[in-house]
Amino acid sequence: MRASFAGPAAFVLAGLSFAACGDPPAAQPSAHAGSPPAAEPAAPPARTYAFTYEARVPVPEGTRRLRVWAPLPRDEDGVQRVRSLRIEAPAGARETRTRDFANRLLHAEITDPALLARREIPLAWTAVIERRADVGQGRGDVLERYRTADRLVPIDGAAREVARRLGVLDPALDPAAAARRIFEDVLDGMAYDKLEPGWGEGDFTRALTVCKGNCTDFHARFIGVGRAAGLAVRFTMGIPLAPGRSSYDSYHCWAHWFDAASGTWKPVDVSEADKIAEKDPEGAARFFGWLDPDRLTLTYGRDLVLDPPQDAPPLNYLVFPYAEADGTPVAMDKSLWTFRWTDR
Repeated sequence: MRASFAGPAAFVLAGLSFAACGDPPAAQPSAHAGSPPAAEPAAPPARTYAFTYEARVPVPEGTRRLRVWAPLPRDEDGVQRVRSLRIEAPAGARETRTRDFANRLLHAEITDPALLARREIPLAWTAVIERRADVGQGRGDVLERYRTADRLVPIDGAAREVARRLGVLDPALDPAAAARRIFEDVLDGMAYDKLEPGWGEGDFTRALTVCKGNCTDFHARFIGVGRAAGLAVRFTMGIPLAPGRSSYDSYHCWAHWFDAASGTWKPVDVSEADKIAEKDPEGAARFFGWLDPDRLTLTYGRDLVLDPPQDAPPLNYLVFPYAEADGTPVAMDKSLWTFRWTDR
C-alpha cells in the first residue's frame, strides 16, 4: 500500500454494502494516477536453470483407487521455454491438459494393492527452463474465460462500481491507461499481509474490503476490476526463484492484460510492487509492464477442471500436487513437496 486516506469509501450495490478500505473517494483521484511510468530496465539475458518438482502423496488407509495430478511447466511464447522434461512417476502415469487454459498436467491413477499399501507415493519431474524477462512480448490465446467472472472474482456489482469510479468503463480510453489506473488503485489500496485470516484465497470481495493479503488476493482485485472494464486479464500461478541454487515450498502469482494493438500480453505484479513501494516507488512502478526472469510459470486460470476430471468441484488454482482417494480429496501440506533449482 503506497498511500492512506482519511476514510474508506462505501458504496451499495444490489442491496449489498461494501466498505472499500483504502479506496479514495470518487472525487479524489490517486496521487499517483497519471504519473509517467518509470523507465523500463533493459531486458536481462535469458536465465537458464534446471528445476525439480518433488512430491510425496499420502495414501489413506483402505484406499482402493488413488488419483494424482501435478502441474507441469508451460511454454510461453517469447517468455518461457521448456527445453527438456524428465518424469518419475508410477507406471501408467501420463501427461494430460486441463479442459480450459490447456495447462499441462502429470496424471497417475493407482489401483495396484501393493502400491496402495505404502504410506506415500513419490512423484517428481525435472525440466531445463529458459526464462526471459517479460516486458510484454508474450503471445497466446485470448480465451473467453479471460473476460468472465471466476467463482471468487465477480465482475459485476462492486467490481463494476470500482471500474466506474476509476473512469475505466469509457470505451474510448486507451486500454493501457485503464490497466495502469487499476494497477495503481490496487497498489494504493492494499497491503501485503499474511496475518489477517482469509488471505491467499484470491477472494475479490475480501481484497476490496479487508484490503490485505498475498499475491492471489492482490491479483484477484486487479483481475476483477480489469475484466469489469472490458479487458481480457489472465491469472498465472508459478514459483519464485532466487538466483543461483536454492529451494522453496510455496508459490507466487501474477497477471497479464491483453493489448489488442500489439497482440501481446502485458504483465503486472502488484504484490511484488507493494513490497518495495514505500522505499522504491520507481522500482514498484516497473512491475506494471515488466517481470524479472526469476520465476517459473506453471498454470493459468482459476476454477480448474483437471484431465481426467476430478470428483471434487473445480480447483481454485493449481500449483501444488492434488490427489483424490476413492473420490475424496487427500489432505496435503507443504511438508510433502519441495521445489529445487540450479542455474546453468
